[in-house]
Amino acid sequence: MLFLPAAQEGSGALTVHPYWVLVSIVQFVLLFWLAYKFLWDPILGTLRQRSDRIREGLDAAETAKREREQMHVEVERLLAQARQEAAAIADRTTKAAEAAGADIRAQAKAEADHIRDKGRTDADQLHDQALAQLRSEVASMVVLAASRILGREIGPDQHKALIERSLDEAAPELRKH
Repeated sequence: MLFLPAAQEGSGALTVHPYWVLVSIVQFVLLFWLAYKFLWDPILGTLRQRSDRIREGLDAAETAKREREQMHVEVERLLAQARQEAAAIADRTTKAAEAAGADIRAQAKAEADHIRDKGRTDADQLHDQALAQLRSEVASMVVLAASRILGREIGPDQHKALIERSLDEAAPELRKH
């Protein structure tokens, strides 16, 4: 209707009516205003809200990333500290065990030396006792043998001298055994 064929008006060209141009402009402005009022503002508000949520999400993600990196650094620091403490404890334990072992070995050696010395002393005492007993028995046998050979009893002085001489002669033989 804006453009009417020229046949209705009598000429062959299209004609433009200013009334319909004005009606079209008013309709366009009214439609634009309605679209702006009821569509454009809610759409822009929704886009702003979405943009804000995305921005907040990105900020939260960046903050979480920084916190994760800080926690990672803290965990590595704590692990390194724990490793150092474990190594120090292991060293102290090893040194304490070595010291205890050395102390036990020293005590065992001292006890073994004591036992060995006591054994030597006891053996020397037993040897001396056996030797004294042997001397006594030898003396008795010598006296008996001498009295049988001589056919008479001998006096204490002769007896003592005979025993001493016999023991002196037998001493090297006794020491060999």
